Amino acid sequence: MKQAFGGVVYDTDTAILLARNEHQFCIETLKNGVKNVDLFLTPDGLYFRYEKTVPFFGDDEEYDPELTPLSLGEAVIVYNKLTDRRLEFEDAFPDIENPDV
Repeated sequence: MKQAFGGVVYDTDTAILLARNEHQFCIETLKNGVKNVDLFLTPDGLYFRYEKTVPFFGDDEEYDPELTPLSLGEAVIVYNKLTDRRLEFEDAFPDIENPDV
């Protein structure tokens, strides 16, 4: 997905995937669908969240995906909530120390 905010283009195809959520199926998942959350870093060093809900049963209709630019602090919060990490903290955020260490 590609979207522009304030003259900056955020593109999931060219950005680096830092982390995403691991799904745990439950009654809510069956009712509301699977919510995919991915955290990306652009080649220019900007962070963004990509979110999409996919129905679990029935409809082939997908909910509209949402792309949200994030500050460094917001990106760290999202990263710490996501469980499927593709890069270590130090590689994802080279300019700050890991607060969890």
